[in-house]
Amino acid sequence: MNLRKLGMGILFFWAAWTAVGTAQHLSPVRASEPVFRVPESVCYDAGSGMVFISNINGKPAEKNGQGFISRMTPNGKIIKLKWVTGLDAPKGIDVFKGRLFVSDIDRLRIVSISKGEIVKTVVAANARFLNDVAVDDRGMVYVSDMSGSNSAIYRYDGKTMAPWLTGAEIKSPNGLFYHDGILYVGNSGDGAIKAVDVHSKKIRVVANVGHGIDGLIRLQNGDFVISDWSGKIEYVTKEGKVTVLLNTTDKKINAADLGFVPEQSLVLVPTFFDNRVTAYRLKK
Repeated sequence: MNLRKLGMGILFFWAAWTAVGTAQHLSPVRASEPVFRVPESVCYDAGSGMVFISNINGKPAEKNGQGFISRMTPNGKIIKLKWVTGLDAPKGIDVFKGRLFVSDIDRLRIVSISKGEIVKTVVAANARFLNDVAVDDRGMVYVSDMSGSNSAIYRYDGKTMAPWLTGAEIKSPNGLFYHDGILYVGNSGDGAIKAVDVHSKKIRVVANVGHGIDGLIRLQNGDFVISDWSGKIEYVTKEGKVTVLLNTTDKKINAADLGFVPEQSLVLVPTFFDNRVTAYRLKK
């Protein structure tokens, strides 16, 4: 895998904020009205200055044709709720050269940002539950399949899409983030963040966090902000130290695939069944 007012005013979301005694904390900025429909992933595109949100709008593995993508500003103004429609259960999103790459159960959808429409659909053979998406600097698209029966990372090279990485160290992979030749993988199967060299496929463990990893953001300093779908957001140093920043599990408010606006240090959280996108400032 990455908020995420429809003319109704922006609410401040103070109740769920938890700042623990740590060098980093999350300061609440706003929360949208519950107008989204099972928002799963948020992605900020510096090129267009827009934030894109995937809406499952149904069950996570249901092919109902009701899924859609929303377009919003980093300041929380929804430009168009149903911007791109006709998807099934869209989840992870990443951007590369004017296009969105969106996972959709067993397919990769390619969306033209300028046209606001799906321009290509690529089938991932044997995929069961495609989840997060990351694109490298060559345009290679990596997509995690977190299903227990097909734990794999697929790669789309512009022509074909096929399993790229499987094996014992790839257990129900979910969150993905690419940086400088390394694909960072959040494994839900063993609760670890792993770094994969995209050329050699050599794998090393960055941190053991002990639970599923949905959103995965690598910061400029090499540290990470991650989310657990159940509602927990954590800060993970590059040395592997884990600190809880936010925990809304007791309120049954989820934290799915995070988005991040670097210029504002803004963490965007899609709350899944809660149907909102909330925003927090990451501060020291």
